[in-house]
Amino acid sequence: MNRHKRMEAISSLVPNAGFRYDDTGITNWYSSSVQPTEAEIDAEVIRLQAVYDSQEYARKRKTKYDAL
Repeated sequence: MNRHKRMEAISSLVPNAGFRYDDTGITNWYSSSVQPTEAEIDAEVIRLQAVYDSQEYARKRKTKYDAL
């Protein structure tokens, strides 16, 4: 999966957590909160993508209205 999307998912799951992430996964975790599992991160990536996809119509309409 896209590294950027996985980092966004981690930030969504644990706001304000500090972490380092590379191609192997989370390498350092700087938070008192529990580190999310790979399965939780995968599920959050899918959820965030679904939210983004559901707003496609609104994004297209805004572009058309801005052109007026």
